[in-house]
Amino acid sequence: MRIKNGLAYAKSRLAKLAEGRKGLGGISVASFLETTIIPIPIEVIVAPIMAASRTRGFIVASVTLAGSVLGAVALYLLAWVLFDDLAQPLIDLVGGQQEFEDLEGRFAEGGFWVVFAISITPVPMQLAALAAGATSYPIWLFLIAITASRAIRYYGLWLLVLGFGAGIARIFEGRKPDLPQDAT
Repeated sequence: MRIKNGLAYAKSRLAKLAEGRKGLGGISVASFLETTIIPIPIEVIVAPIMAASRTRGFIVASVTLAGSVLGAVALYLLAWVLFDDLAQPLIDLVGGQQEFEDLEGRFAEGGFWVVFAISITPVPMQLAALAAGATSYPIWLFLIAITASRAIRYYGLWLLVLGFGAGIARIFEGRKPDLPQDAT
C-alpha cells in the first residue's frame, strides 16, 4: 500500500512540475527524473499535455526526449565512474564475477540491441544505462541506441495523439476512452 501511495504521489508531483509555469522545462526535468530515479512512465504525464495542445505535441516530445537522454547519460556516467569503487567490490563480495563477465559478453555481442530494446519498452531505463556504464559499453553506441529508441517512443506517442486524440491520452492515464454512443 505504501509503494502504491508513493508512486501516486510521485506521479502527481511530476504532473504538477510538467504543467507548471515552467511547462517545457518541467517536462524535461520530469523526463530526466523518470529516466534516473522515478520508475513511472512519462507518457502518463505527457500524453494528456499533447492531447490538450496537438500543435505543441512535437515540442513536448522533443523536450521529453532531451530530458530522457540526459538522464540516461547521467546514469551511464555514474555507473562508469563509480564502478571500481562501488560495484566491483560488491561483485567480488558475492562471487558474481562470472555473471558480470557474461553480461559484458552480451553487451559486446549485441549491446546496441539490448539497450534499444530496454529503452523502447516499459522496462525501467535505469537497468540499461547502469549496465552499459558498468560494462564500459561505448558511449557513442549507447547514445545512438537511447536516442533512436526514445525518439520512436515519444514521437510515436505524439503521432498516436494526433491520430486518435484525447482517447489515447485517457488510455495512458489508465482510464477507458470515451466511445461514441449509438443513437438507435
